[in-house]
Amino acid sequence: MANRYWVGGNGSWNATSTTNWSASSGGAGGASVPTAADSVFFDQASTYTVSSGSATVLCADFTVSAGTVTFTASATGKMAISGSMAITVGTISSIGYVSYTFNATSGTKTITTGGVSFPGDFIFDGVGGSWQLQDNVTISGNNPLTLTNGSLDLNSKVFTAATFGSSNTNTRTLAFGTGNITCYRGTAAGTSIVSVNATNLTITGTPTINLTYAGALAVDLTFSAGFSESKAFNINASAGTYTLTLTSSAGNSYVKNLNLTGFAGTLGGNTTITVNIYGNLTLGSASTFAYGTNSTINFAATSGTKTITTAGVTLGACSIVFNGAGGTFQFQDNFTQSNSSTTVGVTLTNGTVDLNGKTVTCNFLATGAGTKNLTFNAGTLVARNSTTTAWNNANPTNFTTTAGTGTGKISMTGATAKTFVGGGSTYNCTLSNDGAGAMTITGSNTFTTIANGVQPTTFTFTAGTTTTVTNWNVSGTAGNLVTIGSATAASHTLSKSDRKSTRLNS
Repeated sequence: MANRYWVGGNGSWNATSTTNWSASSGGAGGASVPTAADSVFFDQASTYTVSSGSATVLCADFTVSAGTVTFTASATGKMAISGSMAITVGTISSIGYVSYTFNATSGTKTITTGGVSFPGDFIFDGVGGSWQLQDNVTISGNNPLTLTNGSLDLNSKVFTAATFGSSNTNTRTLAFGTGNITCYRGTAAGTSIVSVNATNLTITGTPTINLTYAGALAVDLTFSAGFSESKAFNINASAGTYTLTLTSSAGNSYVKNLNLTGFAGTLGGNTTITVNIYGNLTLGSASTFAYGTNSTINFAATSGTKTITTAGVTLGACSIVFNGAGGTFQFQDNFTQSNSSTTVGVTLTNGTVDLNGKTVTCNFLATGAGTKNLTFNAGTLVARNSTTTAWNNANPTNFTTTAGTGTGKISMTGATAKTFVGGGSTYNCTLSNDGAGAMTITGSNTFTTIANGVQPTTFTFTAGTTTTVTNWNVSGTAGNLVTIGSATAASHTLSKSDRKSTRLNS
């Protein structure tokens, strides 16, 4: 291992020319061309150009500490660095290699760019190697950041590139601290702005990817395998009118927080996908949500309170699932699911859904076989289907409701006959028939209040069951009567919590 110093001003850095290499700072030229084991220093206080042609230049440490240097290369010229990079601010006017490969296989190497923008790929590919940023790094010209082997420590800095890829299954570590990877996509061919396989990938810190692309060309985020709640990225899209598609070869995509504030494009476009969200969902008010009937949005956090903000955007006709054991999902504004399909709705399987005083409108609600809670806090859940079961507590075991503050409500708005499958549960809220169609209530359930918002209306109950209410706020008007009866020719008991009861026969 030796040190090599550039001397003599303008010259060529290639595999044969020794004219500009010295064994000492400011010394005579003629020293051997640096190899991957030799550290290279540019420390002369002058202005000069270093031309590399099509060569791949090699060095251990790469240091530029004085002068004004322009590095030029042909369309195939590359730089391979097996040590650290240290560039002093203002010392490079241009550094024009097509790629920069960091290939150390041991120790921690540092990268200091001094504000220089690099118009070439940055590739980290050293088995056992580790690299730590000392300042922000910017790659320009539609070029990618790629992590193939080793450990990349952002050290709470920002790494800006057109795209980011780490789609292999090699042993890798990506340490964010409080830093982020910012992707601008550019105008190059291809649509995948992020492509990551989490198999054998360790992620630490707060993993955040910012999308700053402001154009209209389609953008894909591909998270192909190995992801989980602890291995999901925060995605922030702040501009653009493009279609943003979350994809995966295995049919499942994964994100932590998905924040589209400022994004005016379309989220969706997949034919079949399950998007697992482990954090908050925040839509942009000018965005469009286009996931369809073959897609599922699965809120899957298992701890803490996660928020859902739709900013007035109607969600597409996709399935919405809450399936995070131990998680709480709280609405920040009114939520509306597209009514273009009667076959998809909301499923509550695990966790707590907190309406938080908001109105949540869906096609229907069903329960899955987990521990689940519906908390109202003065919110309203509108189930509008009538052609299918509008409320289906098919898995009542470990299903509870919490009134919270104020008076919550389940509003059944189907214009034709609809069914409330109660599952024999307690509903600490008002159940109201707010659609013209008759409502059938099945099971022996307990309600704070049963009410109606339309006249005439019909309530029917299943045979051999008892419905218990605290408040019976059902009323008709002259010529618009309320009909109460049993669904079959048998009896049902309607009981007020003050122990008075009425047996209905039909």
